[in-house]
Amino acid sequence: MARALIPREMLSWALISVTLGAVEGGLLGVLVKTSYSGTTSPLLVNLAVAVVSGAPAFANLVSFSFASWARGRDKIKLLSRLMFFSACCVVLIAVAPRSLPGLWLLMLASVSARILWSATITLRSTVWRANFKRHVRARITGQMTTLSSLLIAASSALLGSLLDQQPMLARGLWLLTAISGFSAAWVYRNGRIRRHQRILKQEREVISRDGTSMLWQRFLTVLRNDIAFRHYMQAMFVFGAGNLMVTAPLIILLNEQFGLERLQQVLITTSLPLLLLAAAIPFWARLLDGEHIIRYRAKQSWGFVLAIGFFTLACILHMEWLLWLGGATMGVAYAGGVLGWNLGHNDFSSDHSSELYMGVHVTLTGLRGLIMPALGVLIYEALENLSPGWGRYSLLIPLALSTTGACWFVIMAAQQRRAEAASS
Repeated sequence: MARALIPREMLSWALISVTLGAVEGGLLGVLVKTSYSGTTSPLLVNLAVAVVSGAPAFANLVSFSFASWARGRDKIKLLSRLMFFSACCVVLIAVAPRSLPGLWLLMLASVSARILWSATITLRSTVWRANFKRHVRARITGQMTTLSSLLIAASSALLGSLLDQQPMLARGLWLLTAISGFSAAWVYRNGRIRRHQRILKQEREVISRDGTSMLWQRFLTVLRNDIAFRHYMQAMFVFGAGNLMVTAPLIILLNEQFGLERLQQVLITTSLPLLLLAAAIPFWARLLDGEHIIRYRAKQSWGFVLAIGFFTLACILHMEWLLWLGGATMGVAYAGGVLGWNLGHNDFSSDHSSELYMGVHVTLTGLRGLIMPALGVLIYEALENLSPGWGRYSLLIPLALSTTGACWFVIMAAQQRRAEAASS
């Protein structure tokens, strides 16, 4: 049955991926920085860059609330509606004027689109867990992610090129990507989930037992009772904080200190990483299918450290070619990160608690996303105010955070191996 479900999943996620390309944080960050400078103060524009580039992460703050609300409800209908309203947000981005009110509209639409997509991801984890067994889940997810990343990369690259050459035509293309999202919603409305009624029954039993008003108590209960998952979340918080702090100041550096064209900025921050993500997915999928998420992260996390290291050196030494190397390396790291992010919680949860664990995971991601991009911009601004040009050192802080998190995963993996050896 799982094999029969794949074509509809692939088609719907392919269509919505075209829409996602239009709301990628890197693309919208470049759009804000290059199209809205002069409409308001430079600091506000840079903070707007932090908002739109960080939106994919901090929108996850609502995920836990949505996971609780969605328990016991038809997942297919909800997913179809979420795709539809995500596409509506892209329409607003397409028509936003190049003025201060337009900047606020663009930020509102981009954040709303990412909130809806965060809710989609939370529900999708339940669908994929139910439809695909553990030993093949990463490979099937990898196939879908590969196709998705290629389409997002193509969509964002095309939009980035039109920003330089045909701004009005770019607005039309944004509308076309919205139509793709509407099509995805139409396709997915007839999707299926294995054992759907049984999953819904289990969720409703949990609601009957615990009620629906104990949202944060369930959040805290998961972290309090599942020690291994709590330690994993702690390490992820430090590690992910560094990763999420990079993009916003990097976009500002590419514009202000390197003076790169819009297309080059979009390629480095969005399209190139997504293309390399597609190429690296099969490798990481095979590794994750055979590894517990902690041991997997102990290896995969160093890709992010290396990528941020390249970006940091590029900015400090003003070596443009290192930016491209950093973008490529980040794509390889993202490939492993996407799989681990979507599937890692399953090594701790059961079928009926998958949404709950994913909700905890993405909510903590949202907290990082709310703080870190803006903090990265403020650090950049503070260094520039101390001495013009010092902003290029701002990436040293996310590099330190990501390195600390990677070391934490290595320590946890060693502890896990020792515990398994002692129990055998």
